[in-house]
Amino acid sequence: MTRKKKRRNKIVEIGTGLATVRIYTVNRSNGYPHHTVAWKEGGRRRTRIFASMDEARMIAQQTSVRLTNGASAINEVTKRDMELLRHCEQTAERHGLTLAAAIEEWSSARKLAGSSALSDAVRFYQANRLDLLPIKPITEVVEEFITSRRARGVTDNYVTRSKDYLKRFTSQVGGNIGDVTVSDINGFLQVQESLGPTTKNALRTCLVTMFGFAKRQGYLHPDRKTAAEQTEKFKVPEKDIEIFTPEEMERLLLTSHARILPLMAIGAFAGIRSAEIRRLDWQDIKWDRGHIEISGRIAKTRARRLVPLTENLKAWLAPVKRESGPVIEMTDPSGTLGDVAVKAQVPGGWRQNALRHSFISYRVAETGDVARTSLEAGNSPKVVFRHYREVVTEDEAKAWFSILPPDGWQPSHIPIPVSARIAKLVEERKQRKFDTEEKA
Repeated sequence: MTRKKKRRNKIVEIGTGLATVRIYTVNRSNGYPHHTVAWKEGGRRRTRIFASMDEARMIAQQTSVRLTNGASAINEVTKRDMELLRHCEQTAERHGLTLAAAIEEWSSARKLAGSSALSDAVRFYQANRLDLLPIKPITEVVEEFITSRRARGVTDNYVTRSKDYLKRFTSQVGGNIGDVTVSDINGFLQVQESLGPTTKNALRTCLVTMFGFAKRQGYLHPDRKTAAEQTEKFKVPEKDIEIFTPEEMERLLLTSHARILPLMAIGAFAGIRSAEIRRLDWQDIKWDRGHIEISGRIAKTRARRLVPLTENLKAWLAPVKRESGPVIEMTDPSGTLGDVAVKAQVPGGWRQNALRHSFISYRVAETGDVARTSLEAGNSPKVVFRHYREVVTEDEAKAWFSILPPDGWQPSHIPIPVSARIAKLVEERKQRKFDTEEKA
């Protein structure tokens, strides 16, 4: 049986001369046509078969142009190239872009990213977007910060000082806390002409703490340093260490009245900070164990330490000793200290931090052990050497820790605490009731 030949429906010619490319369309037995693109190149007849007439025409046109220009077949667009092109166009369309616009955008981003992967650059941008942070006025953050400090149980003195510092700040720097720059804070600190460098540094520390609180609350970027942290500290000029001599200290103690005596004696012979003494309770003084316990709630550094209770300190505290209650009930003893220094005829009046300076200086001379003294004082050896230690002799140290009150001496105006008066009244009432029952 003779095989039936396939019938060609039509022939399409594209190009002329040696650049002529013909498309032959043949109907197959299954009813689907196929299109053969044929041309001569390099003395040979070449063909390609396509199911789509549009695709066959496009390849034929490209081949004709290539033959006209004398290009080689290596530049010919393949079916896979076409599929890849369509895929790229569809991907760009999903983002509302043409393929050309998408390539332009990619090229620009690629240039800016340098050697970094574009995906990494985008992730970094998303993680550092400031426009996603909440808008929070500084005044509101300050109120929240003060409330949080009270809730944490910090001292009233700390809260009052923080409020004063932050009120000064908000009166000169306003707006959203996220908009405050390093320059804003540096400028604010520099114009505080009434404050010395030490106080300016304390003010800066308060701002650093407040901005850190804002970051934890989510008002500032979580992975960046706050503007306050990046500000500059002020250089504090070195001051000569001032201490009291044993003779001056004895006059100060004998001149002190009962309300200020514990601060004077504990500061001089235990070196405890004035703020820590004001938080001290009589129960923290362990008479039988021979030390004063500075617990974490009292200590400035929040680290517990034990300070020796010397014999002469016991002697000075004995007249005002109580079982419990605050060792010092005065809110601000600074004025009283100045008055005592004048009455005791101390040259130049009261010397700032001289009690702590004196203790550390005399204690180092007595023990010859800086590390031990540092532990007792709650400072590092480096800080002791730099800020507190004054060179004194061993004999002067012995004289300092030998200062004792005269026999039978009592400080003036020993007050009877309200709690003691109440306890005494309760005891008297119990005694009267007992006596009445005995008579009955």
